[in-house]
Amino acid sequence: MGRKKKQGSKVTITSINLKFMGNSHGIDGRSVDGSEFELTLPFQNKVGSGLLPDNLTGPKIVLNQITVGEPFKLLEVSPKLPVEVAYMSKVVFTLKIKVPDMTYEGPMSINFGNEPTNNVTISIKKVTLHHKDRSVELEDSAVTSSMQKSQLFKQNLQLYKVVSFGDTVSRIDVSKPFELVSTDPKLPITADKKDSYIVGLYLKCPDFSYAGDLDIKFE
Repeated sequence: MGRKKKQGSKVTITSINLKFMGNSHGIDGRSVDGSEFELTLPFQNKVGSGLLPDNLTGPKIVLNQITVGEPFKLLEVSPKLPVEVAYMSKVVFTLKIKVPDMTYEGPMSINFGNEPTNNVTISIKKVTLHHKDRSVELEDSAVTSSMQKSQLFKQNLQLYKVVSFGDTVSRIDVSKPFELVSTDPKLPITADKKDSYIVGLYLKCPDFSYAGDLDIKFE
């Protein structure tokens, strides 16, 4: 528990936990002598960057809120919010934070809040693959996720779930409201690997919340 600060006592932050869109990242803590301190934090918009081909652009992010967990208090943010961060761009924030008026040793949490209207909930109940007269429902394909409107995401598929060895796929259609943006490898795709053939589909989610199925047709 915290105690009233004595002159010369320090606030020791053991770790700093940064949170954004359900993801967490920890950085080293610090000791603070005064009643307040400044913390510089770089924020880079890399939403989807590990999934997208070089020729695709991910969504922009609008940060409209930064909060600091108790017993700390956020006094000032520079640059002032809201701040729009373009895809793969970086903004360096400087936070002026008031420390608790007591002896404290423990973690500090900081939450970056993006524009709530940019988020939609995507709940896929099942994924079904179709090829010619064959349809296969994928096991454990149900997923629920919070995404930004029109965000791109990657769906990896085992081609041999529905396509036979030697077949060529020249077209892939996905059910609305999703949109197929690109594939890895590029179409046309010939199923010429004997044991396994993983195809990556880059899909754009809708700009509204959706709960339902995802059907993927190979032709």
